[in-house]
Amino acid sequence: MVAVMIGVDPHKGSHTAVAISPAEEPLGELRVRASAGHAERLLAWAQAWPERTWAIEGAAGLGHLLAQQLLAAGERVLDV
Repeated sequence: MVAVMIGVDPHKGSHTAVAISPAEEPLGELRVRASAGHAERLLAWAQAWPERTWAIEGAAGLGHLLAQQLLAAGERVLDV
């Protein structure tokens, strides 16, 4: 199984996620409204790539809630 990197650019109103292959080719993109349920929607979308790592910009800032929710769901998360 090939590992996929999912980069997330969090903003106050929305979060944009882009899945990238090991060859750095875009595999998919999803923009979700920043809300309590955003992690569930992102996880459902990411099921297509079971071997994945999340790279969240500002996991200690605007991306903190999402990073914590993904970690609680057992996901691999990096702060970038």
